[in-house]
Amino acid sequence: MGRSRHSLFHPLDFPEAGDDGGRTRVPRGYFAGGHKRAARVTQAARIGEAFAQVGVSAITVTWGSPASYGCIHEHLQRLGAAAADLALPTPAPLPREPQFSLVIMLDGWRARERGPDWGAGARQRNPQRIAWHEIKSAVIYRLEHRAESAGGRGLLVEKYAVATPPETSPVDFGAAVLAEARRRGLGRAQVIYLVMDGTVWRWDLADDRLAHAIKTLDFHHARDHLWAVANLLHGAGQPEARAWVQPLLKSLRTGGEARVVRKLEQLLETPALAPTISRAELEREVGYFQRHHDHLHYQDMEEAGAPRGSGAAESLGKQLQPRLRRCGQAWSRPGLTHLLRVCVLVKNRDAPLLWN
Repeated sequence: MGRSRHSLFHPLDFPEAGDDGGRTRVPRGYFAGGHKRAARVTQAARIGEAFAQVGVSAITVTWGSPASYGCIHEHLQRLGAAAADLALPTPAPLPREPQFSLVIMLDGWRARERGPDWGAGARQRNPQRIAWHEIKSAVIYRLEHRAESAGGRGLLVEKYAVATPPETSPVDFGAAVLAEARRRGLGRAQVIYLVMDGTVWRWDLADDRLAHAIKTLDFHHARDHLWAVANLLHGAGQPEARAWVQPLLKSLRTGGEARVVRKLEQLLETPALAPTISRAELEREVGYFQRHHDHLHYQDMEEAGAPRGSGAAESLGKQLQPRLRRCGQAWSRPGLTHLLRVCVLVKNRDAPLLWN
């Protein structure tokens, strides 16, 4: 049995030494007369983790006692600032570690920050009170950690996240992804799979930092661009557009990607297009597939058990947004940066490194 102590915010249970019960480890010195300081450290740690995931109101409901927003906010900002300089150790490989493949997915989502005219009065014309900026994100996991629920839904037994503050440069984001991938076995992986959408800077980053990886264009983005061609040729929502695109989508999924690219190229060889078709738009869409002709091997990915889409990275964004993009939230840059760092540490189960 652990010991129970009351804190400013709620009762805290501290397990006996050697029995953490799945909770935060008791800081060193608790049983050597330092229990008061240990209680404060562990209390702050658990409050910080909870606030990073759910917020003050949910803490109050869950723990059945009022929580001071100002105190928690101040504490979390300190944790987030400390996280910037935190040295994350590389876990030691297991004895006789089985062979594995590593999957890296890149994506992004947008967060709402306070704009240059935040707080402007009603008399100011066209104030820019809100500014949207991208949170560059990545998910890293071992291919062998994929599983399915009883209903057939895909699951990841273990995954790790990277998410960087707004306006992080592609170079710094790439360094963060590479550092986390190395912690998770990049140097020991037999095969590395990299999946992402068609954003140009992501592919430049991949060629620079992960040139040896097997790269795949997210299938859903390829599908959307193929539909864009169909709509150009036959009009959006027309049955002719669906009839044209469905066989090509099937070929794309089943190993006929070279035929799909060639059929698109033949469209540009047509000397006279219909007046309603924009040649510039058509050239842009066909060029998209020409640039990615080596990244469309979806049948090969399926046969290898590798992902064809970056759904896990998109899912990470959906998991972070309920905390970081709530209705009416408008962040200052330091506030968003600090909370985002703590959220990522909690997701990767690295948060104890902030206080142990």
